[in-house]
Amino acid sequence: MLVRPKFKQKRYRILLAVPVIILLSVIVVSVSLHSVRSVTDNADQLVSLQIPELRAIADLQSVLNRQLLMLHNYYATMELPDATVANELDRAFASNLKVLVGADDDISDVGLVGYVEKFKSAEDNFHDEMQKGRSRDWDVLREHLSEATSFARRADIELGEWHAKVRERLAEGSSMTLDEVSRLNIIQISFNAVMLIIAGLLLMIIYFRQKDQEKLFHRAHFDPLTDLPNRRSLQLWSEEPGTQNNYPGSIYSMWLTLDRIGLISGTYGHHQGDELIYHFSRALEGMLDKSLLDIHLFSIGSSNWVMVIKDVSGDEVLKDIINEIEQLTRKPFPLGERKFNVACSIGVSHSQNNDNDIQTLIKNADTARTSVVSNGGNDHCFYHPEMTETAEQLLTIENDLRRALENEEFELYYQPKLSQQGDQVLSAEALIRWHSNGELISPGVFIPVAEKTGQVTAIGDWVLNQACKQWVEWQQMGIDVPSVAVNISVQQFQSRLFVNTVKKVLSETGMPPHKLELEVTEEAASARPDQVVKVMNSLKSLGVSLAIDDFGTGYSSLAYLKRFPIDVIKIDRAFISQLEVSNQDRAIARLIIEMSHQLSFKVVAEGVENDEQFQILKNMSCDLLQGFYFSKPLNSADFIEFLNR
Repeated sequence: MLVRPKFKQKRYRILLAVPVIILLSVIVVSVSLHSVRSVTDNADQLVSLQIPELRAIADLQSVLNRQLLMLHNYYATMELPDATVANELDRAFASNLKVLVGADDDISDVGLVGYVEKFKSAEDNFHDEMQKGRSRDWDVLREHLSEATSFARRADIELGEWHAKVRERLAEGSSMTLDEVSRLNIIQISFNAVMLIIAGLLLMIIYFRQKDQEKLFHRAHFDPLTDLPNRRSLQLWSEEPGTQNNYPGSIYSMWLTLDRIGLISGTYGHHQGDELIYHFSRALEGMLDKSLLDIHLFSIGSSNWVMVIKDVSGDEVLKDIINEIEQLTRKPFPLGERKFNVACSIGVSHSQNNDNDIQTLIKNADTARTSVVSNGGNDHCFYHPEMTETAEQLLTIENDLRRALENEEFELYYQPKLSQQGDQVLSAEALIRWHSNGELISPGVFIPVAEKTGQVTAIGDWVLNQACKQWVEWQQMGIDVPSVAVNISVQQFQSRLFVNTVKKVLSETGMPPHKLELEVTEEAASARPDQVVKVMNSLKSLGVSLAIDDFGTGYSSLAYLKRFPIDVIKIDRAFISQLEVSNQDRAIARLIIEMSHQLSFKVVAEGVENDEQFQILKNMSCDLLQGFYFSKPLNSADFIEFLNR
């Protein structure tokens, strides 16, 4: 089943609310203490007048406020009040209340006793709720605290009124005490109300701020299109304890890419491509969720997913998962009025020697996936170490290749093309070689890299220029080479500047156009026939010769040959290598030669390696022969020596 990674998100709401509430509680308590001190001072003045009732009222107000203060402190600090102090306050409360009730029978009529009893009831309920520990309900606590405060205030007001009745029997100076007490009570109540409003606003601000942080956290750690954990989540998860090398079980990593998303998005719009990715992701997620394995799924790009699978018993289990994924891609996905078929490339890696480094496994899976893509895609492949070596080698070649032209590391070799009888050199094909770090690298190794990185055009232009220069130098040395042939890459041939480049090279080197032969592969020639014909006609107008290379291996229509203004056809070596033993190859070679002669094309057979092949081609009247049987590609000095021999 799918396991969703969980990350520890910092939550500031409670952490910030606690100190704010404590601060406000301290302020409220401070104001309450100030009021208590003021009331106590006034009561002391009355006590000095030896009025028992007034002293009892003051004491009762003091006790009531202290008990209320203890409740606030208990709520704010969670520290249980001192039992001794609480008992003393209860005794003082009861004794003072008894004094007042005994002093005046009418005191019960003003509601003091009822308010006191309700205050004590609210206080008891508050303590009972606090004793519940972690299961306590803070809303209930606040309600009990509010009730206690309300009844204490009412009792305090009743005491104040009784206090006023007593003071009316005193001298005129006692009126100032009542005014002071009333003023302090009003200030305290107003201040408490303001503090409560401020606390509420702060809590609202903190709450909405926390919500914003949760949204930002989700956006940072989940893919917006698929809502799956993204690359950042994968990084955090791989760094968690228990995920890295100390994980004891077997781990597989799988990298999956949808191959045709770019084509679908480019044809029908990115919205359709995104919809397809979303629906495929949901289908993939649903399929994996039914598995009994421990699978972590991450979306790390527009059409890329990474899976990390733990505790897998073997490759066969992985192959079952791969087969289910491939089954998903075989079913068309209906989007609106259309149905889209998708293909996927899957790379798989497995922990070796208990080395369960997640990042390494993912990198290896990506390497395997890249190998699948380079071989046409829509398949799966298990990683093996040679893939990394090959990838590193190609990367090294790519980096070194960018400096090869500047460092003059390229050199042209020339392979002769001989006459039908094999006794006369009629042309020389220029072939590039690369001297890199003391090694001679074949074009079969670095040309594909140059094509992928876009460097092949610059290299091809250099070959064209050097080959023309070399032919001119041979002529100046008195060495007669009828013509020189240069291979043209697909990128060169499709470039809008290619014809101008050829014209410029011919002008700068002094190379006669009819001595230059440009070889274009059959695949490049048949890619865009209309454009190819225009380019060929422009080249023919310059006077150069044109040849179709590797003929017979592509898919060009024979009708194209009638349209192409070519001069030479080169039979691919695939039909020459088994010529002496394969009747089919001999039949194909004879057909190409006879057809070419009917169309007035010359024919070159490349890859001639023995005398039997030479004799067969000579009997077929092949115009030019090329291969190791006559000579391998030679540098300029060795080529001159070959001509002299």
